[in-house]
Formats: sequence, C-alpha cells, structure tokens
Amino acid sequence: MSTNARHHGHDACMEACDVRYETESDGGGLFPHACVRDGQAEFLEDARMCISQRTHLLAHAPTGLGKTAVALTAALETALEENARVLFLTSRQSQHAIAVETSRAIWRKHRIGVVDLIAREDMCLAERDTPPCREGRACFFAHARCGQAAEVLLEYPLHVQEATRTCLRERACPYTSAIMAARSADLVIGDYNHAFSRDPSLADRLGLPAKDVILVIDEAHNLPARVMENFSASLDRQRIEAAVSCPPLHHFRDDLIILRDAWDEALKTGGQMEPEALDGPLKRSVGVDCGGLAEEIGETLRRKGEQGHQELISFLSAWGDHGMVRYADGSPARLHARLVDPSEVCRNIFSRVRSSLVMSGTLHPPSMFADIMGVEGAICREYPSPFPSENRLVLTWGGITSRFRMRNEAFFRNTAARLAQVCRSVPGNVAAFFPSYDMLERTREHLRAPGRTVVAERRGFGKNEQDALVEALARSGDTLLLATLGGALYEGVDFRNNSLSAVVVVGLPLPPPSRENLAYREHLERRFGPRRGELYSTTYPALIKVLQAAGRAIRSERDRAAIILMDDRYQLPGVRAALPADLNTERVRDIEAALGPFFKGE
Repeated sequence: MSTNARHHGHDACMEACDVRYETESDGGGLFPHACVRDGQAEFLEDARMCISQRTHLLAHAPTGLGKTAVALTAALETALEENARVLFLTSRQSQHAIAVETSRAIWRKHRIGVVDLIAREDMCLAERDTPPCREGRACFFAHARCGQAAEVLLEYPLHVQEATRTCLRERACPYTSAIMAARSADLVIGDYNHAFSRDPSLADRLGLPAKDVILVIDEAHNLPARVMENFSASLDRQRIEAAVSCPPLHHFRDDLIILRDAWDEALKTGGQMEPEALDGPLKRSVGVDCGGLAEEIGETLRRKGEQGHQELISFLSAWGDHGMVRYADGSPARLHARLVDPSEVCRNIFSRVRSSLVMSGTLHPPSMFADIMGVEGAICREYPSPFPSENRLVLTWGGITSRFRMRNEAFFRNTAARLAQVCRSVPGNVAAFFPSYDMLERTREHLRAPGRTVVAERRGFGKNEQDALVEALARSGDTLLLATLGGALYEGVDFRNNSLSAVVVVGLPLPPPSRENLAYREHLERRFGPRRGELYSTTYPALIKVLQAAGRAIRSERDRAAIILMDDRYQLPGVRAALPADLNTERVRDIEAALGPFFKGE
C-alpha cells in the first residue's frame, strides 16, 4: 500500500477534525470515503478482524484517525452479513452527529436502516418535563400513527432533530416511532445508558438477543466513571419518611419503619459500612434484604400505575451489590452506596454481546480499561497520531507544582506570571487549563496580560456559551482562555482552524482525596497490586484529562501548536513513562527561548 500520495479533497461527512492525509487505496467494503488515510488502514484491518471473529477491540485512536468511519464500517459489514445489530453508544448527544453523518456516507454505498435515539423527555413533542405517557395521560401524538412514522425514519439516516420534525408532520410520537424503527434498524445511535444502567437494556427492550449485538463505544474513556455513577445511589431520611406516609405503599409501612430505624443506627457507627447494617434488621424482621424490598416496592408501584420513590428504590437496589463502598456524610445526613468496581457491571455486558469496539482518542492505555472493566480476552491497540509530529511542541516546565500544600499566594502569583510569559511568546490564542475553578480564580486575581482579552470559563457553562466562545476564538488572535480540567471546554470541543496556538496545563490534576477515591484505589491495589493500583486510580486518570485538554489545540494536519505541561511532576520518570509513546516531551527552563523558534518555524 503506497503512502506517498496526498489528496486534499475533503468529504463533507468526515469529522470536523479529521486529517486529510490519504493513501492511494480505498478501504473496500462499506468504507465510506474514497481513500484510506495514513494510519487508518491498520485500525480498519484490526477492527474488521476483531468484530468478525467475535473479539473485543480496545483502541486508543487519536484525533484525526477517523475512528467513527472505521468503527461503523467494520461493525456494519459483519452485522449485515450475519444478521446482527450495531449499537453505537456515546456519552453526549453532541457526539451523535458524526455517527449519523458517517452512516449517511455508508448508506450511499449500501442502504442501511439507522435510528438516532435520545431520552424520551428530550424527544417529546407534548411536554418536555413530564411526557403525558409517563403519567398515563392521553397525548395528541398517538401511538397508532407510529408504525407509519417508523417506516419513514428507516428510509434515510436522520439526526434526531430531523426525525422529530418528521414525526411532527406524521402526528406521531417521536420516541415511540424511533423505538419501533429500532427493532428493524441495522444501526442504533444512543447513549451509554442504553446498555450500562439499571434500567432494562435497549437490546432487551427491542427483543434482541445479546449474542446478536455488536457494541461500539465512543469516547470510552468516560465509560467506567459513567458506570460507577449509574450504579451508585444515595438516600436521606426524608425519602424514607415520604415512603412511609405514601398510601400506595401502606403494605410496606412496617418494613419501611424498620429500614428507617436501621438507617438511624447506621449513621451512629460512622466509617465504612457492611451490607448487614441495613440488610440485617430487615432480614430478621420481614425476611427480605434491601434488594428484595426494592423489587417488591417497584412491582407494587408499577401494578398501581404510580410514579415516584425512584431514589429510594435505586438506593435499596444498590445497597447489597458487590464492589460497593457504603458510608454516611453530609448535613442533613445521607447514606451512600457507591460502586468502585465497574467490572461488576461491565464484565456481564461484554461477555454477552457478540463483539465490541471500545475506542477513544484518550483510551490510554487500553489495557488499563480492559482490566478495570473486566473485558476478558480483549485485543488492545494504541495507534499513533496521524498528524505531523513537527507541528506539535510539547514542553514540560518545572520549578512549580500544584500540590495542595504548595497552593499559597506565591504559587498563584508565579502561575499568573508564567502565563503572561507564554502570552508574550505565542502569536495567537492561548488556553490555560486548571485542575479546579478555585485555582483558576485565584490565579486570575494576579494575572496581568497586556494586549490579551482574558476569558474565563465559569461553573454551569452552557452549550450556547460554549459555541459562542468557539466562534469568537476562531475570529480572534489575542485571547487568553482560562478553563478547567473537568469543565465544559477541556474535551469534546472542536476549536477549529488552529484557533488555539498554545495550551497550558497548570498542575497535574490528580483525583482529590475522598472516601470514595480511597476505596477505589484500595480496590484496584487488591486486584492488580500496589503499582498498577496507583497508576490506574490516580496517574492515568489525571493524564487522560491532560491529553484531552492538549487535544483541543491540534484538530487537523495543518494546525500547529505548543503544549506546555506546567508542573515538576511531569518530569518525573514514572509520569513521563505513563504518557503515550508518541507524545515526545522536552524539558524547558526558559519558556520564551523554547517557544520563539517553534513559532518562527526554525
């Protein structure tokens, strides 16, 4: 396969940040583009092999590799040949768009049925907060017309907004129509929750055997945290009292009073708790544990057509699960049952499906995610960035650290002075990412950057504000953006056309100390040993945030930017070894001397 030719035509269906490097060979089969780009062929070959051979592939696939086209090509080729279905699951609605656009390009080669699915509330044409069907009320958008609408949805891949407008014209419920269409679709695009939550899975609701489902998990670095959140729960005393006084639950009044008294006793013990703290009194008095009580209450409410008490049911269901840490905190007090072992959930799902492709631009290292999620027998691959290495300068700048004990006024003044130095040396916009809003604001108080417009992310930054900021940066060349590692801007945002010339990561964003984080680390150390336990629970999660932020600067092969990692710890051998192999870092003391030649092209 020749890699010498370079074609600069850009297919409108490619990802916005896709590289245009291409080879002279097409991808064959359902591959939606005219040519396979550099680095993409190996990924495509691996994906086809693994999916066809009923194997799981975990892929660290950096920006520009065209992972959506690869994943959908490989998954749909096998699905169409063997009468399987593809579920393409993401963590955000905004990530559905590229999957729909890619499926349209595939549709031009082979007619496929595609459904873009979001939450019922978000698709409802009647009342967004509480759809009438949730409360058993009549709705103008009758289900009787949904069959015809479902057929229309399958004619051509539609974004969910387009599908909703189509159903409006048909006077049909968009959500019900989409579910009906999904039963016949080759590809369903949806949220992680369709497979990784306590609710019945989408495959089960559609009547699809798990062995006929091919899972594609996009932005999969977010999956373990989502699973742990979905299978965790908290409860305060007020929720128990509400259930005690609820007429439809009068049959359970004695059970709930026992639960309330056990809840009161558990609070007195403090520290971590065992399941018996609540299960014991219930089993001795009424013969069921928390999980059994949750099933009985849930069934009674369903039979009587009642809503509510979901927080109580979720908590009771979670309390006795394996892989949990249980504790009390807060004022007013709450009991928590937090999942710290996502493999308890993920292993069961991945073992049942036909195959899966689990991918992200920061799935680093993929072997860690296979371990954490219990994906047995997986093939783990790390693919290099397809962008020219000479377009990215990665510097580690020591002499400063964001360790908690060092966060004093001198640290914040020093950080502000260093950012001003970077601004003087960079011809273009600069983004600085901080571990927390507090660190951002305290640094901003000391910041003096003449000639720069300083824009700071705030808590609750909305989608409209995010879009407006991206557009403003595309038109500007003198902005200093202050944002957080964990906020709205550090991942999933496409800063197009080289609108960021430099990204500064202030500090190493290690997870903050907490009872839950400590339990997570202890669990991983028991499973994998102290060294891997530390890497898996602290070092790698921090570096994934760093890689996400660094990835905002270079979105195409034409972009050129500097990445500055500002903390002593980036120069430690253990941290440097944990970075991806193709992220070549250079130590620097004089930042202006290092940046000047790079931006002059020397």
